[in-house]
Amino acid sequence: MTDIIAFSSSLLGLFFLIFNTILFLKNKQVREKTEKTFLWYLFSLCIVEIICHLIGFLYFGQNFFVSHFYFYFQLLFLSILFKKLISNTILKKVILIILITQTVILASMYIKDPNSFWNFNNYEIISISIILILYALYYIVSNLATEHRYFNFSIGLILYFACSVTIFSVGNLELVLCEDPFIDIWIFNIVFYIIFQIFIFKEYLFLKSKKQME
Repeated sequence: MTDIIAFSSSLLGLFFLIFNTILFLKNKQVREKTEKTFLWYLFSLCIVEIICHLIGFLYFGQNFFVSHFYFYFQLLFLSILFKKLISNTILKKVILIILITQTVILASMYIKDPNSFWNFNNYEIISISIILILYALYYIVSNLATEHRYFNFSIGLILYFACSVTIFSVGNLELVLCEDPFIDIWIFNIVFYIIFQIFIFKEYLFLKSKKQME
């Protein structure tokens, strides 16, 4: 029963992701105002999430490996996005170096231990989450007085990945916080993912209203 509740909640998050992606791709005015990298980011996550849920439904508990694609695509597309958005030349180079370094490290880990590919990688999840949180924080702070595009997205990203870091830092992925009603640690991840999608929707509304004002 608890697995059904968790899976259903996860499907709700997937629904919001697909809904947001369709909104950004369908509205021509918003699409033209949005970085193409961001559109590819949403689209790629849709594909990964759909595959993850299909595998999880057909072969329960055997979709952990999809998390590698999920987090690496986050790193790849958001590194490119923030590299475009951030004006500091030195930081642009740092972002590129970090992306290449992380790619080499992760590839080396799976080449060295192929069996680890089929499980969660705590280093991968925590390191990528912290990197993206730092990018988003810097972008917000450095543009408080000028640019407010992608602020909603960045805030949602910070909240969601902060939750991911907390969960995987705990170490006990089967931690049950409450028996009745049943609440485990993954519920928080799902809730914060839905909150993240709400902030992406707010970003869509912001870009839409800004375009109409112009």
